[in-house]
Amino acid sequence: MSMKFKQTECLRCGICCQKGGPALHGQDLALVRGGYLPMENLITIRRGELAHNPLSGTIEPVLSELVKIRGTGQEWCCCYYEPASKGCSIYGNRPLACGVLKCWQPEETLALVGQDLLSRLDILEDDDPLRPLVHEHEQLCPCPDMRDVEKSLAEKASTILHSLESQVNSDIAFRDWVVKEFNLPLDLELFLFGRPLFQLLQAFGVHVSESSQGLKLTMRINSLK
Repeated sequence: MSMKFKQTECLRCGICCQKGGPALHGQDLALVRGGYLPMENLITIRRGELAHNPLSGTIEPVLSELVKIRGTGQEWCCCYYEPASKGCSIYGNRPLACGVLKCWQPEETLALVGQDLLSRLDILEDDDPLRPLVHEHEQLCPCPDMRDVEKSLAEKASTILHSLESQVNSDIAFRDWVVKEFNLPLDLELFLFGRPLFQLLQAFGVHVSESSQGLKLTMRINSLK
């Protein structure tokens, strides 16, 4: 009779790291301030964006802002994951969520979901000149509830696209101004302001094109069916 394998330790398969970098918690602030997790390697998921909720197992709007370790290229795979060795390049200074992670025994990880999350303003020093820009961007370009946006696009795309187009161009104009004024690299922009709204809309079949008046939004034909 064959015995069922019972996992008791990490098998170094790399799947957890390939699914995305972890959200940061209060304890991880020391890693950021100590230079182990530079802001250029972080990305902000703003309130209203859609993300996987491990507790419900569904894709839902984020209820409170969170900061994650960014992915590599266009992928979500943690930027500190080393494919050749299937290891972590910052293992000795890994975030709290990585330290408690046991894929075969997820209770401790699930207990962290939504608890003591770090935000951009937690990370930025009080006298950081970029801090007021985060406030200004949130006031001028708040992230809408993307589930509501998805529903509206399905029901009345032509009506909402005009409004979204205005928001998209305001978002891009603000980012362009900040990048030129402060000479910011793209990676730092993604920490300060999260992903551009037009990128979030592309997941719903919104086509983005450039015109002399700015970005134009249209629905892909197969998305309207």
